[in-house]
Amino acid sequence: MAGVLRGTGTLPFAASEIIQAPEDSHAPRYIDWHTIEYDPWLERLRVGGLTPAGNRRLRFWRPALSAVVAVSVAVPLAAQEPQATVEAARFHHIRLNVTDIERSIDFYRTTFGVMPIRFRGVADALFTGHSFILLNEVEEPPDASQRSGIWHFGWGGVDLPSQYRWLVSRGVDIHTPIYRLGRGHVIYVNGPDREMIEVNTMDHHRFAHVHLFAADVNETAAWYERHFGLPARRTAEGNPRPVGPDAEFATWEEFHQEHRAWFNAFRTDNVTFIIYNLPDYEPLAPWWPEDASPLLETEPQRGRAIDHFAFSYRDIEPVFERLQAAGVEIVEPITYRPEFDMRSFFVMGPDKVAVEVVEAKPIPEGVWE
Repeated sequence: MAGVLRGTGTLPFAASEIIQAPEDSHAPRYIDWHTIEYDPWLERLRVGGLTPAGNRRLRFWRPALSAVVAVSVAVPLAAQEPQATVEAARFHHIRLNVTDIERSIDFYRTTFGVMPIRFRGVADALFTGHSFILLNEVEEPPDASQRSGIWHFGWGGVDLPSQYRWLVSRGVDIHTPIYRLGRGHVIYVNGPDREMIEVNTMDHHRFAHVHLFAADVNETAAWYERHFGLPARRTAEGNPRPVGPDAEFATWEEFHQEHRAWFNAFRTDNVTFIIYNLPDYEPLAPWWPEDASPLLETEPQRGRAIDHFAFSYRDIEPVFERLQAAGVEIVEPITYRPEFDMRSFFVMGPDKVAVEVVEAKPIPEGVWE
């Protein structure tokens, strides 16, 4: 059994207060702190199991602790308001604009173990986990500055100090050298066209996340839940804007003394979308480059090094009609794209991020149909 709880500080909690206890449980059961793992990327504790270990105090491993404890059960927004069920989208691909397809394929193959494929028999591409990386060759180097709604995408790693030494020995372009975060490490590298790629400590070596910027992290997460059936990790009520006249903190500088970012998240298949607040203030957020200016608003994503990401459905006609009826901006209608032998359409998501919706069978279960 697993659960998620969030907060700061220490406090004893009965398991029944946080996650559903086993059906055969007749006595109070408690969380054993030895089973709790902190995930610094989503600033959450992962409960790996329950034991009748007595009333332990929860240990939070974040360096800065608040005196006030705030714990919430992870309840999807859809569970808060009655509404029609929306079929959950599946993750399909990341599209990159590249100046040399062969160079990009070689980089991802040798650096991250990604498998080169012939996508639908018509296009050179890459396959990783359950996802594709599709490549669009362009003549001029694309804009790779960190000024748009997709900040970067990322892989997991296990022994990052060793991996960092290996990356350096291979001459990989290091964007940000290794540093500690929580109980793990972080590395940022540049791809062949300076697309930013994160590697962070996890329990695997696979493509794992897309990192977004948002003017309002809750509104962005709610949009993907409302239109693509992907539950937000946090509710707006449980995750209010932390800085402002009536907020917990008066300034972002005070907020960052205790927290890394105001964030929300959602997940589809094995890809987590992490949503950070725009670094639109000074002093700069601790994770924003020291020599960069505040990002007051996001610039359009299409045409950049990371062009867009795509979800998939088996049949996109009803999805297109539903989104159109809901007033979602249609960027491109359903179109057959011979360069990839597939049908898809584009909508405009929050923060100027275009989202492609592809007609495709899900992976892996669609493979053997």
